[in-house]
Amino acid sequence: MSTKGFTGGAGTGKTTSLLRELDSHLAAHPLGSGQRVLGLTFMHGARHRLTERFAESSARRHCECMTLDRFAWDICRRWRTRLRAGGGLVPLDLDAPDYDATCEAAGRLLASPDVSGWVAARYPVIVLDEFQDCAPVRLALAQGLHGRVEMLVAADDFQNLNRTDESPGVAWLRELGVSEELTTNRRTADADLIGAAQALRAGMPLPIGASTSFKLIGVPSPAVAASFISQTMAPAANKDAVLLSAARPGTSPWVDKVIELVSTKQYGKQKAGPVFIKWETTADSIAETTITALGIATGDGEVGAPAILALPRGPVAAQLSRWVDHRRRVLGRTEFGATEVRAQVRRAVQHVRSFGSMPQGGRRAMTIHQAKNREFAVVIVLWPLRVRGDAVLARRLLYNAITRAKRRAIVIVEDPKKRRLDSPPFADPTGIRNPGRSATDARSRSDTPELKRRADQQSCTCRPVLPPGEVPWVS
Repeated sequence: MSTKGFTGGAGTGKTTSLLRELDSHLAAHPLGSGQRVLGLTFMHGARHRLTERFAESSARRHCECMTLDRFAWDICRRWRTRLRAGGGLVPLDLDAPDYDATCEAAGRLLASPDVSGWVAARYPVIVLDEFQDCAPVRLALAQGLHGRVEMLVAADDFQNLNRTDESPGVAWLRELGVSEELTTNRRTADADLIGAAQALRAGMPLPIGASTSFKLIGVPSPAVAASFISQTMAPAANKDAVLLSAARPGTSPWVDKVIELVSTKQYGKQKAGPVFIKWETTADSIAETTITALGIATGDGEVGAPAILALPRGPVAAQLSRWVDHRRRVLGRTEFGATEVRAQVRRAVQHVRSFGSMPQGGRRAMTIHQAKNREFAVVIVLWPLRVRGDAVLARRLLYNAITRAKRRAIVIVEDPKKRRLDSPPFADPTGIRNPGRSATDARSRSDTPELKRRADQQSCTCRPVLPPGEVPWVS
C-alpha cells in the first residue's frame, strides 16, 4: 500500500487526477466483498462536491464521503471501551463536540495496528482532498493509515487560508516525496485570468488594464460598486454570476450597503436591476433562525409540539417534525424544554448538512471561504477597507476568490482615498506597480527566475508600508 499526492494551483485538476488514479488502482485491485472507497475532506461543502465527483468514477456504487472530524468520531465511538480503559477522554458529545479532542483520540487509536488494520480492511482506498487544511491533530489520522491503505491526496499550500507558513499536511507529503506537481490550468484557458492568479501567487502587482475577463476596480462609494455589479449581474447571460465577499455578512457596513443597493436600485442607461442578492446560508445561521422562530433564543421555558410542527417547510423542519412525532408516540410527550429543543435543532441542521443539502436559490453572495473548491462562470469580489489577516494571507484570500472564475472575474475594492490599488495584495509588498503591464504579460513572465523565486516564497511575512497616521487596511 502506498500514498500518492497531487499538488498544484487552483483549477489544475487535482481532484480529477485523484479520481483518474483511483480508477486506475481499482482496475488493477478490485474491491473485495464489503469493502468501500472512503473520501475524506475538511468541510461539508467539499464533502458534497467530492460525493458528486465520486458518482462519475468507477467507485460510484462502493464509496462514501465524510469529514475528517466525522471519521474520527466514528473511530472513537467504535473503540470507546479502549479509550475508557486507557483513562483517556471519550469525546462523543454531539451536542457540544470537541473536534480537536476527538481527532487527537482517534489518532492515538489509529497508532494501534489492530485499529488501523480494521480501517484498512473496510476502506482499502482512502481519498483525501484539500489536504493543505490539515492541522497537526488531524494529520495524525493520515499518518496512522499511511502504509496500511492506498492513500490518494490532493493539496495546494497557497489555498490554505488559516496560516501563511507551510501547512503540516503539505510538509508531510514533501518529506514522503510522493507528490506530482500539476501546472496546466483546466478550469479556464483565459490568459488574463491565469495571469492574474499567477501574479498573486508570485507576489507581483495585479494588472490594471483593458482586459474584459479580469478587472481590478477601486470605487469611492457603495453606489459606484452597486452600479458595476447591477450592470454585470442583471443580463441573463450572466446568470451563473456570484458575489464573493472578503467579509462575513454584518461585519462590513460597506459590503452590506453595496448588496442592499444592488437588491433595491436600478443603475445605468439600461436601468439594470434591481438584482436580488441573497447570502448563502450556513449551518449556524439556519440553526439560529430556527431557534429564534421558536422564541427560545434564551431562557429555559417550554416549547409545545404545535409550535415546532408549525415551522416553515424545509429539510430542518422535517427532521424536527419526525423527532416530535417519535417523542409523542413513544413517550407521550408534547412539551419540551428549551435547552433540549435548541440541542435538537442543531442536531437536525447537522443531519441535513451531512446527508442532504441546504436549499439555495437566486443570485448569491457568499464569503470567499464558502466558495473554496467551487467554480462559477462570473465572479465579482467585494474587498472592503478592512480584511482579516496580514498582507500574505490577504493575497491568498484574493487568489482563492478570483480562481473560482471560469470566464470573468471583477475585483471591486473599497477605495475612498484612491490609493488602495497601490497597496498589497493588489501591488507587490513594496507598493510598486507597473500600470502598463497586462495580465497576459504577467503570464508570459511566469517562467522568469524572479517570478519563480517570489512564487516559492509563500511564507513571506511582509506588510504594507503606510503613511504616518493612516489606519492599515489589513487588520
